[in-house]
Amino acid sequence: MHTNMKVKKAMLLSLRIGLGSAGAIFLADFLHLESAAAAGTITLLTLLTTRVQTIRLIINRFLTFAGTIALCLVILPLWESQLFSFAVLLVFIVAMCELCHVQNTLSVNALIAMHLAITHGFTGPMIVNEFCLLCIGVVIAYIMNMFQDYKGMERDLEAKVQQTEEAFTRLLLEVVRYIEEKPENTEIWEEMGRLESDLFDFVNDARHYQENRLHTQEGVYVQYFQMREQQLSVVHALHYQLRHIRTMPDQSVIIGEFIRELAVAVPSRSLPEDQKRMLEEIFRHMSRQPLPASREEFESRAILYHVLYDLESYIKYKQDFISELPPEYLQRFGIVDEADPEPDLKTGDRVC
Repeated sequence: MHTNMKVKKAMLLSLRIGLGSAGAIFLADFLHLESAAAAGTITLLTLLTTRVQTIRLIINRFLTFAGTIALCLVILPLWESQLFSFAVLLVFIVAMCELCHVQNTLSVNALIAMHLAITHGFTGPMIVNEFCLLCIGVVIAYIMNMFQDYKGMERDLEAKVQQTEEAFTRLLLEVVRYIEEKPENTEIWEEMGRLESDLFDFVNDARHYQENRLHTQEGVYVQYFQMREQQLSVVHALHYQLRHIRTMPDQSVIIGEFIRELAVAVPSRSLPEDQKRMLEEIFRHMSRQPLPASREEFESRAILYHVLYDLESYIKYKQDFISELPPEYLQRFGIVDEADPEPDLKTGDRVC
């Protein structure tokens, strides 16, 4: 499904660029503008992958266009040679773009400067002509970038949410299995590595979706996958610490059962209040236990305490993720407080 989504996005982007560039050239030619093909080039260079990126680039295009015109006014009249004056002009345009950190506007500014340098007739109508080409190019680019497969993006993200939850459930159950049986499973480290790589890609995909929707509300997917990245670091620490225990103390049984509860609750959309209360009870239970009888038991129980504190962090990451969301997020994505057990499931989303 992930590969199909990539192919679909590539085809949609290609279609937008092709139709947008052709439309810009047609409109510029219809208005009898000089160098009408430049409008299509500007559309192509402006039509990036997300609407937010396109809007930022459009703003930078207009700002640097003014700077390019100012440089042309100063530099072009100084030399008769078109080639030499264009070379000097290009040096200053590159410097302007680099100093202002708008390198992605360089190609269009160079194109405009080339038109003005070649004509060597730096007149008002020529400046208006270049400005009209710029306007046509960026407006067509913005219009074409409004055509996005939002539903497809959202379905893809929901599939990645489910994939992430299934992976977390497996990893937590593997922790329980290690506590109960102490198997030598080296594949678990590979699975954690794969999940870490996947989460990095999922965060980028979520940002892509958010920047196309232009709504801050859609940032919940970014926050969700970042929360899972934090939780994965905890799961990694759990596996690492437990492998330093030679003999599992009796207290490990209750911790294993608690981790099993966490595994079952991975897809839950509720605030983790029950898990917090269970963890507090385990801390109280551990504090009532008799002192260790040997150094080995002391070291093992000390590691178990570290495990409990890691589990506290695991729960806190989810708690923070939910508590930082405004009310409209909670309603939209079906996230509920246990005091209000009737979630709004109209959207069908599972993010939590």
